[in-house]
Amino acid sequence: MALERLLRGFADFRVGYYREHLDLFEKLATEGQSPKILIVGCSDARVDPGILTQTQPGDIFTIRNVAAMVPPAQIPPDERQHGTSAAIEFAVRGLEVEHVVILGHALCGGIAALVDGQDSVFASFDYLSTWTSVARETRDVVVREMAGRPRAEIMRAVEQAAVVNSMKNLMGFPWLAERVAAGKLVLHAWWFNLTEGQLYAFHPDTATFEPVHGIHLEPAVTRDTRLSALKPERFVAALTGKTPDF
Repeated sequence: MALERLLRGFADFRVGYYREHLDLFEKLATEGQSPKILIVGCSDARVDPGILTQTQPGDIFTIRNVAAMVPPAQIPPDERQHGTSAAIEFAVRGLEVEHVVILGHALCGGIAALVDGQDSVFASFDYLSTWTSVARETRDVVVREMAGRPRAEIMRAVEQAAVVNSMKNLMGFPWLAERVAAGKLVLHAWWFNLTEGQLYAFHPDTATFEPVHGIHLEPAVTRDTRLSALKPERFVAALTGKTPDF
């Protein structure tokens, strides 16, 4: 039934959306893609970047992986497979996107596995814990500083702090940082609460995620952003009301 639903959906797409936007698809086929925005989102089936932003084909270049993570840059590059890093490079150096958005979300299974560690129902999986270790140090900071808080609060904090961590890791790619410094690229850190249908954006000045209202949105990182504002410790300190030590 599940596969049949996909095929029925494609049939509807073929006679509906595709025909209605035939000029768009012909343009994309003949002229190629030129998206202005890269979104790094989660593989979670409930959080589709294209649906959330109501975009058309060709509007956004999308990377989806577990927990919407950006790994640290491997400098110099080695011979291992770096799928997420390769896609980021393609979007930034090849397509010259003007914005990069890291899109985390509430109730993230990958973050839950990271928080629960060996107590997770996914602890025996072959690859999951290795991948989510991208944000392991960030998790440790949150768990330590929020000891005694309800699990739901810790989960939300790790979800958001992991987005900040990925933003910091983005700046480790020299060709990306160069474009930011030149004012050619702007970075954004978002977190979507699917239970309330609300989008939150990270503000480096306050180190907090604030609800997005309307269509005006301050970027998380521009050429003038202080990199210290991207430290997860500062974000966690803002959550807990403590003064970060810099």
